[in-house]
Amino acid sequence: MKKYFIAIIIMMFFVFTFYVIFHKFIRDDNSTTISQVEKRPDSGEREEQQVNTIEYGLYSLDGKYIDNGSAIYPEDDEANVNVSINHNLNERREYGLIVLEDFKQVSFKLRNKKEFIKYLFTMDPNSSKDIGVRIPIKPNTQELIILLIKKPSYKLKEMDLNKASVLEEVLSLRYPINHKDELDNLKEVEPDVVVKDGLNEEMFITNDIHKLQSVMVGKEGEKLWFSSGNDTSEPLKYAIIALNDWKQTTVIDDQEVLYTTVPGSKRKLFSFTLPNVKHDSNFQLIAFPYPYQVSQDNYVSQQAFGSFRTVIVPTGHTK
Repeated sequence: MKKYFIAIIIMMFFVFTFYVIFHKFIRDDNSTTISQVEKRPDSGEREEQQVNTIEYGLYSLDGKYIDNGSAIYPEDDEANVNVSINHNLNERREYGLIVLEDFKQVSFKLRNKKEFIKYLFTMDPNSSKDIGVRIPIKPNTQELIILLIKKPSYKLKEMDLNKASVLEEVLSLRYPINHKDELDNLKEVEPDVVVKDGLNEEMFITNDIHKLQSVMVGKEGEKLWFSSGNDTSEPLKYAIIALNDWKQTTVIDDQEVLYTTVPGSKRKLFSFTLPNVKHDSNFQLIAFPYPYQVSQDNYVSQQAFGSFRTVIVPTGHTK
């Protein structure tokens, strides 16, 4: 009986050890909680905010919070807003900001009137920042998207799943624009194959059509596949874009925005080619669920699902 209890204790010890190791593996050393800030941060509130979090949100110029998924009403064909970020991390970190209208990247101006297609900025440890953004809105625009990129200049070349999972996450702010026009009959692209195997990641770049095999580094012109999955029981439509060093490029052929509807509990695979580059570049695919149907009531419609980043190297370089 004594040996039996000793065996039970040893087994429990190994189970606990495995849990600790596995839990550590799937979390980043600087694990963070991503949330949307619902009121403007003041210096007096800094001590009350949780550590290891990133809070972000959108405000009107008069300080009113704009709920993610709620309608924005342009004035004089322009959206004039403040992007607010609470960087509650004990590290200095770079971020990138880009803007999409109907899933196509557009330039914007900051409060100092400088124009950008992508805006990179650095935040000190435990700091807050308001970024005044002026965005010209085209007459027929249906959806406005603001994306925040974590560590945009960092190029991950080794197979480190902890770091890769942190870098794949794109912080999204999505808003319908107050226009009555409807976008119907969006042309969808047919996949190379549709599979049902339970591997229903929303967006994943792979070099193996039969399994999800991460591609951390690829050469320009290399042919790969991306997998777009649906873990729900109902069909789910996506708008998919490609970013090369945070500038939009074509996904397949001449498609800047690829639309597809994935059946419930399945995934679609598409073949594509990495773009040509002059130097090592970050490449990422982003899938937006419910295109042109973003709302306050549907949390998933406010999201953006990124692939693991792939570093593209020019021909002649080694991986």
